[in-house]
Order: sequence, then C-alpha cells, then structure tokens
Amino acid sequence: MAYPTQKLLVALALLGGGLSVASAAQAESLAATAVALCAGCHGADGNSVATAFPKLAGQQKKYLLRELMDFKSGKRASEIMAPVMATLSENDLTELAVYYARQKPAPGVVGDPALLALGKDLYLKGNSKTDVPSCESCHDETGNGDGKFPRVAGQHVDYTLDQFRLYAAGKRTNGARVMQAVAERMSEQEARAVAEYMASMP
Repeated sequence: MAYPTQKLLVALALLGGGLSVASAAQAESLAATAVALCAGCHGADGNSVATAFPKLAGQQKKYLLRELMDFKSGKRASEIMAPVMATLSENDLTELAVYYARQKPAPGVVGDPALLALGKDLYLKGNSKTDVPSCESCHDETGNGDGKFPRVAGQHVDYTLDQFRLYAAGKRTNGARVMQAVAERMSEQEARAVAEYMASMP
C-alpha cells in the first residue's frame, strides 16, 4: 500500500503514539487512519485505480482478514505491505476487513473482449485435458467467493494475471494449494482469458 512518504511517516507516528492528536476534530478512529494508509494504492473505498493493486471493495471479510494477517506474519511476502501491517494489531486488521467488505465494488474493465468466451468456458468448466478445475467450484458462479475463497468478480486483469504468475512460480505460498496447480497448468492465453472474464463479472 504505497503512500506519499511524508504522510506515511506522520500516519505511522500517530499509530505508534496511540493516535494522540491535538484536537478532537482530528481524532479519527484507528480504522479510519489505517484506511488512509491503504488509500494510496487501494483507494479510500477499496476501488483501486492502479490496476497493479487489487480492488478490496466488497471482498469477503474472512478472506481479507486472513490475507492481512498473512502479510503481517510474513506468510504472504510483500515489501510494500509488511511494514504497514507491522504497525497494526489484529483488531485493527479486523476493522479494516469489515470496512472494505462493506464498500460497493466498482465494475471491472475488460481489455480484450475477444477472450471472454474462452474465459467463461474455463471459469465454469475448467479444462479436462490439462486437469484444470473450474473456477466457480471455489469462487462461486457469480465470482463472489464464499468467505474462505475470495471475490474475483470485477477484479483488475493486471492484478489477477500477476497472482497467476506468482502462484505458477511458487512465490505465493499462502493461498489454497490448488491455485498453484491451476496456475502451472494454464497457458498464458488461458490465464488472461479467465482474468478478462472475471473482470467482466458484476
């Protein structure tokens, strides 16, 4: 979660000092201050503008909290996320997860409509020839997930493809094991097609 350096240092100082601020008007909740730390990359309402950063709005609370905890513990590696998560308690992370889960997700953007038919077929049926299971078996037909598995509907294509590559390379080890097998077996075109279809889902 990138944030302008000076503002980040001020925010972290506030967090470290228990949010002791001069005036009551400036005294926001810890969750609101934490959201400010995330807004630079993910947007204040969780609808990130930069496609390299995931949309968090409407994400499954249980899944989001688990990922935040994994960032904090180092189970999910990130040079950007780790120092920010280190300043927050488990309760803070719970508040963040609740906040973003309640936000309204913005529609996704499709980059290559020609791949949507292939993406839909793979998402709903998988590929029996390469033992790739359907995506809907975990992420639901609507792409909303079920708590344990994340909402993928409307997610940025670039972010989704990056996660596929991390899974395939064995660099994202905190997720469901099936994802590494799926990512390893899918071609680049198949991964992009699925990412485009996910982005098209409301």
